[in-house]
Amino acid sequence: MSTWRFILTPLTPLHIGAGEEIEAYEYVITDRLYKFNLGAFITALEPNEQEEFLRLVETSILRMRDFIRQHEDLAQQYAQFSAAVSSEAKQVYEARITKAEGDPTINPFIKSFHRPYIPGSALKGALRTALLYHAMDKDNPERNARRLEQAAFRFRRIQEDPFRAFKVGDGSALESRTHVRAVAVNTQRASQWSKDVDVLVETVPGALSDAAEVTSQHPVTFDADFYRYHERAFHLSPGAVLAACRDFYGTHLAAERETTRGLPQTAAAYDALVARAESLPDHACLVRMAWGSGRDATTVAYALRDAPSPRSRRLTADGFPLGWAELAVLDTEGQPVAVEAAMPAVGEPPERAPRDMQPRSLHELQEGMELEGTVKNTVNFGAFVDIGVGQDGLIHISKLADRFVERVEDIVRANDRVRVRVLDVDIEQGHISLQLVEVIR
Repeated sequence: MSTWRFILTPLTPLHIGAGEEIEAYEYVITDRLYKFNLGAFITALEPNEQEEFLRLVETSILRMRDFIRQHEDLAQQYAQFSAAVSSEAKQVYEARITKAEGDPTINPFIKSFHRPYIPGSALKGALRTALLYHAMDKDNPERNARRLEQAAFRFRRIQEDPFRAFKVGDGSALESRTHVRAVAVNTQRASQWSKDVDVLVETVPGALSDAAEVTSQHPVTFDADFYRYHERAFHLSPGAVLAACRDFYGTHLAAERETTRGLPQTAAAYDALVARAESLPDHACLVRMAWGSGRDATTVAYALRDAPSPRSRRLTADGFPLGWAELAVLDTEGQPVAVEAAMPAVGEPPERAPRDMQPRSLHELQEGMELEGTVKNTVNFGAFVDIGVGQDGLIHISKLADRFVERVEDIVRANDRVRVRVLDVDIEQGHISLQLVEVIR
């Protein structure tokens, strides 16, 4: 049994959820957020105040929230933990706390005895994704996740899965205080970015976003005895982990940097991440993990030739992407472990086919393809697009945007160049259903 130390340093805000929400009657925000013990709070009230509060619980959520805010000092006295709060999060809180339909709940960070920590399972999942991407045959047409893993890691039964020999322990409790932030879904539509609803989340600060060096040390073991019984299993080692992470997260970093260039604050954040990656020693790499990191950071979609590119990103109010961290690998003596193969820390943005495979007939069309075309004409219910296969495709009005569209011409007009995604092909009827990806200006 070989033991190693994996040291994780968050670079941007990191949120690992506790699987629950903190309701507005369980905390107050003054100079900070204070999550208090509701039972102790009620017990400490005067008898007449207890009766009033319990009556408000049954009759008026707004007046109950107001009652708690009037007793902020008492709530702070019975606080279980506190966290810093960004100005944007305070604005969201103030806007929602006084409205019945408001939902100022907070997604808390996972904790042990009210102290945040990074579970080993979260880190192990990020490493498994990178290793799968690194090891898999990129030309394999298989789309079933389980069969992809079995082919790449060379196992058929769960007992033969090499990750059974790879144990990642939980990190120790973090010394740094957490930070409540407003995180918004930013969506790209027709080459323009728009910001949707804010979510309040508790995060661990990052070295780049907050100038706070927080480290989480994880004991990692590789059971060499596993390979005595499963000789053909995929070989796992610290060096293989480093190589895989540089391959996968280097690719992801380059792709995200390219995608978010239209968002100045986020573009600057990615420039800083690239600079950090390029300055890493051989025993370190970047990883991305947990909530808000996005589908492409948690799947092998880059290796699937027909996987559509996601258009939404969860970003903090100051433009930082979530979940980026630096991973350093040391042996039991504290000595660095080198990557097994030369691998750049930042890759090239993947070219998502079939963008480079323009079909020429209906028979060559496949669901999920992204193609360029020209809007031939518009009607009340949608737009007809020439995509070069001898039959125009239809973008139904409901597929022009992720919101209600009253007039087709508000989105596209005749002769517009567009990128579309193929939703369905009916060869017998000659019908092609499309979805608008973007208008090419």
